[in-house]
Amino acid sequence: MKVNNFLKNILFVSIFLLLGVTQRSFADIYINVVAVNGADTPKTSSIKFNLPGELTAEDILDTNGLQLDYNVDDANYFVYGDVTLKPKESKTFRIHVKDKWMITPEQVDDLKKQIEQGYEILGKPHDEQKADALKDRLESRIDYIVNLQSTNTDSVERRMDAYRTYTKEFKRIENNALDVAYWRSDPTDIPTPKVIHLNIEISNPTKAIKHFIHKDYLPAEVKPEDVVEDDGFEVRYDQIKQLSFLFKEEDVNPGEKKKYSIGIVDIWNIPQKDLDYSRTRGQTAYDYLKDSRFEDSAKILMDRITANLDQIESSQSQQRAILDHISAYRANQAIYGDVQRDVETLEKLLSVFREDLEKSKVENVLQKIQTLKGVSDVSKVMFNKKFESSTAWSFIGWVLLFVGLLTLINFVVWLIRSKNKEIKEEAPEKK
Repeated sequence: MKVNNFLKNILFVSIFLLLGVTQRSFADIYINVVAVNGADTPKTSSIKFNLPGELTAEDILDTNGLQLDYNVDDANYFVYGDVTLKPKESKTFRIHVKDKWMITPEQVDDLKKQIEQGYEILGKPHDEQKADALKDRLESRIDYIVNLQSTNTDSVERRMDAYRTYTKEFKRIENNALDVAYWRSDPTDIPTPKVIHLNIEISNPTKAIKHFIHKDYLPAEVKPEDVVEDDGFEVRYDQIKQLSFLFKEEDVNPGEKKKYSIGIVDIWNIPQKDLDYSRTRGQTAYDYLKDSRFEDSAKILMDRITANLDQIESSQSQQRAILDHISAYRANQAIYGDVQRDVETLEKLLSVFREDLEKSKVENVLQKIQTLKGVSDVSKVMFNKKFESSTAWSFIGWVLLFVGLLTLINFVVWLIRSKNKEIKEEAPEKK
């Protein structure tokens, strides 16, 4: 009897945290917090239920008598309170909140306007044919998200999962809409995706039918669209763990074994074009820094960049099991981060080198200006004023006046001397 009561108490504790969501409209959602007393005696217990992390205080319209508070560590609001229930009694608290898990038609229209603007300003003038393909790609991704949202109207939980999953995708589309690099890219430069398989096996060793609830988490990098062969599973999203997961409910017969193969696009590779681009950036900067005072430092960085890129390329050429493949990818991601930092450091050295060149040119100009300054000093001594463009002609005039005066004095002296000579020659004749 004690064991039975104990199990009933455990049943109460586990059930009252169940989540049920009903939808009245796209503007209102009710989250149902259910409390159940499975015991044969009255029970008073405390309720605490974490609300979805997207909700702010303004989004929580009614807590149905429960208290509301905020959890700093989990970054979400929660409701709590004490509830007293009679034997076998249950009570539902309906938490009224705003619907934060949908992309509105206004958001879709605004994003499509941004795509149209990017197409007209950035894509079409560059290459109209490619721009048409790039535009269609963005708009088809939007339509896919909107369609997924509309197909999950019967289940708010699924729509929440879809919204959480595709919020980042919606942001990526928004970033591409006005991105020059996107509109200059080649829409045909898309490699054929490689599909790898994740195997799931279950078995029922008992002699009775067993109900299985699958919840298999996918690697952090996987997005729902990367699951191309679901084998009957749904791709849902865990808001707390921030991970997508495979979900399925089924009954398995006694002694039955089942095996599922989930096809996932191989996203665990750093694109070769990114590796080539990093190598080109590094080599270009290094070529400019040769025969400069930065050559030794630049060579160390370039050698390290080359070695790391070679290591990544060698690693990605190997065939591995899926888990080892993912592990190698994450290690390569860390190495590629080092490559990008080294390339940026190399380019900063190049920036300093260019600053030195500009400084050298400026110093040469200053030397020439200093030479011209000597003329200004002479002008100061002679006229007690700076040599300015407005006084240039005055200076030249004074020089000409001085030369003319000197010439006049010489002429007068010569004239006087000539007359004195004539007087001396005529004086003997008078005697």
